Amino acid sequence: MEMHQLEYVLAVAKFHNFTRAAEEIKISQSSLSQQISKLENELGTNLFVRTTRSVHLTPAGAEFIKHAQRIMSEVKEARRSIQDYVSMVKGELAFGTIPVIGSYNVPNLLKSFQDNYPGIKMRIVEEQCEDLLSMLQSAKIDVAMTQMSKNDNNLKFYPLLSDRMVLVTSSRHPLANKETININELRNEKLIMTPRTSGHHHDFCRACEIAGFTPNIVIKCSIVKTMLSFVREEIGITVLSSKVAAAEKDPSMRIIEITPTIPRRISLATRNTSDPPPTLKMFLKFTNQWVKTQKSREAARKHVARASLTSRDIRLIYSR
Repeated sequence: MEMHQLEYVLAVAKFHNFTRAAEEIKISQSSLSQQISKLENELGTNLFVRTTRSVHLTPAGAEFIKHAQRIMSEVKEARRSIQDYVSMVKGELAFGTIPVIGSYNVPNLLKSFQDNYPGIKMRIVEEQCEDLLSMLQSAKIDVAMTQMSKNDNNLKFYPLLSDRMVLVTSSRHPLANKETININELRNEKLIMTPRTSGHHHDFCRACEIAGFTPNIVIKCSIVKTMLSFVREEIGITVLSSKVAAAEKDPSMRIIEITPTIPRRISLATRNTSDPPPTLKMFLKFTNQWVKTQKSREAARKHVARASLTSRDIRLIYSR
């Protein structure tokens, strides 16, 4: 029994006609008949009932078809898997990212991916969220790390990380001594904000709109260090994601919680296709595992911190 014989049987079963089946698989009708007869002799039973008007399956043929379909499907999947593997050995992945990539440990993700797949070259494109989504739709990049979701059936979003917005002021600002601040207290403040095309700008302005006011944005800037230099000079105050603000660790700045919480959700965006490129498919699979590992490590760190705090408190109690 050979693979091409299975293909021939499936073609005849599909068309119920030797002539049409032969045309479909591009061989002569006589060759098709010979190969099926050869297979029937090997199996010791007829697979088809042949009449002058039609061809139809025998009960044995119907049973054989089930196995032939499964075998051909598995062979097709095996070929595809090998092709995907070969494609992943070498290739390029165009990765679009928002400017604050470093604050979310994403360089570690990219390094880990390249350590595992050194043959895949990474091309990094840094833009604001709206620009990244436009580049994604026009196939200029393969995947984008974005803070903005969009109702578009042509795009697909994969949750990556969660965060929240915090207020950042200089240590001399009147609000600097507060631990928390209601968003309404920002109504008359001068704000330094990311560009309009950023997801950060969109979400903050939306929160202000819900609170009933339009923020007084005096400067728009895409570089965090530049934004903070304006804050340091007391030109205004700014709102950043908590991880971005914490990464700066500037003693001349104060980080203040905002209520109600303004959530930030970081996602990976791709084009919505049932057959993504092999490099992208593997990157998404790798990223999913990386996120799980990061969450497990964070949970472990918090557990150790709580245990350490409890032990210290107990020692303090007994030392009194």
